[in-house]
Amino acid sequence: MTASPYRGEVIAFATMHGKERLARDAFRDVLGARVVAPAGLDTDAFGSFSGEVPRTRSPLDTARAKARLALDTSGATAALASEGSFRSDFGWLTRHQELLVFVDDVRRIELVEAFAGPIELPPARDVTTGERAVAFAEAMGFPRQGVMVHADRAQGTEVAKELRTPNALAAHVDRLARAGASLTITPDYRAHRSSARSEVIRRLCLRMAERLAAPCPACATPGYGRTDVRRGLPCGDCGEPTSLPLADVHGCAACDASHLVPRTPSRAEPRWCDRCNP
Repeated sequence: MTASPYRGEVIAFATMHGKERLARDAFRDVLGARVVAPAGLDTDAFGSFSGEVPRTRSPLDTARAKARLALDTSGATAALASEGSFRSDFGWLTRHQELLVFVDDVRRIELVEAFAGPIELPPARDVTTGERAVAFAEAMGFPRQGVMVHADRAQGTEVAKELRTPNALAAHVDRLARAGASLTITPDYRAHRSSARSEVIRRLCLRMAERLAAPCPACATPGYGRTDVRRGLPCGDCGEPTSLPLADVHGCAACDASHLVPRTPSRAEPRWCDRCNP
């Protein structure tokens, strides 16, 4: 096991959906630390995927606020929190952004690891029958992948999150359809109901643990790692800088130490060059 200043420490994960289980192995094996979820946290108060609680802060500020809540309620001196965002592109592709924040009050550092890319889950779809709802849900992996059903009626919007079987889903949709509700089915993006999202969080937790195992070469503070990207990879034909990454910037969260890690390849294809391919 890698020597670590976090050996034996308890790290609080701000979650009410089991995210602490996604961090436990990496933080135990890499750092010798124990990850727990403080009891009684209401992270939905910062916003919910169902839309019942609107999100009023940026994803980063929301993750920071969750981590601070975990610190304040648990008595731990270090905490984790994640925040996911999803948007539909082109009507069929869903893009996922996940931020994982680590806060250490003793060493006064904050680290962020991020993922951004497509996720193999479809955008929301309107449904009119239970049969169609089940077909759509099963195509995305239901019941392992959860779903939410939004029903708009004169009385307001009702959201069902805990439909666990095809029969329960079909019966719920058919009942509300007969009552004249407009129905929309969406993937449930909560970590304990989405294996695709939970796998992203698991990978971010491993990256965070490995980063915390890397001390700064100047001041020895844990968490030395990638903090930025330097763009300007030169075109392989004309040599002009492009928008592609040239190098990663690795740095320290506590001091000014940093260095560049060149990307490969060292030249960009001309198709990415504004001069060669305007």
